[in-house]
Amino acid sequence: MGLSLCVGILAEVRDDDPEGYTHFQEQLALANVVLARAGRSPHVEPEACEPWSAEMFGYGGLHYLRRVAAHLALRGRLPAPGDEHASRDRVVEAYGDLATGTRRGLKRLLGKGEPRRQRFDHLMLHSDAEGFYVPVDFDDVLFADDGVALAGGMLGSSQRLLRECLQLRDALGIPQDLDPDADQLWELADRQGEGAGWERYGVEAFTCVRLLHGAALSIERAAALAFV
Repeated sequence: MGLSLCVGILAEVRDDDPEGYTHFQEQLALANVVLARAGRSPHVEPEACEPWSAEMFGYGGLHYLRRVAAHLALRGRLPAPGDEHASRDRVVEAYGDLATGTRRGLKRLLGKGEPRRQRFDHLMLHSDAEGFYVPVDFDDVLFADDGVALAGGMLGSSQRLLRECLQLRDALGIPQDLDPDADQLWELADRQGEGAGWERYGVEAFTCVRLLHGAALSIERAAALAFV
């Protein structure tokens, strides 16, 4: 078991899972509450689009890519390939603290001056197990108010996630034409840290390519990208 991605979640569950269909209808309605309170246009989820789904690399794979993003944002360089401790990396923690304003004394990491706008908030500030990215372009990740039981508590923009993952793909040197379903991605993820160049970042590449594809399909099909 682990994290999966789905574009076209209502179309995916409509015929075979009535309870799931009702659940996701309710959740997408809550996403629109969050959008409305932020002054954004509502998202109308299609029910007739072709659904797409894909497994991620367990639940931990997302943290490998987030670690790369945090190091690029705060340190300006790629870290070594990640391992099972990626979610506890101190730079990842510093990124979260800075983004949510919960810690002071970060000048030793950032240098003097005002903190710069973070480059990867839509990747970093989102649940790693549930929730949505909607094909509505907005700058900052939207947080659900108390009393709005949106899965994951945060709503991201598919357009912004796509841009962030494109930056990460280029920083890692991942080939632009790599198929998200390629066996090579599984093989590299299983050999994390081996080889040369971008291939050393097997789990990071696997995660980045699949998120890229999901975000692009979300925009193309005007359907939410769901973490399920």
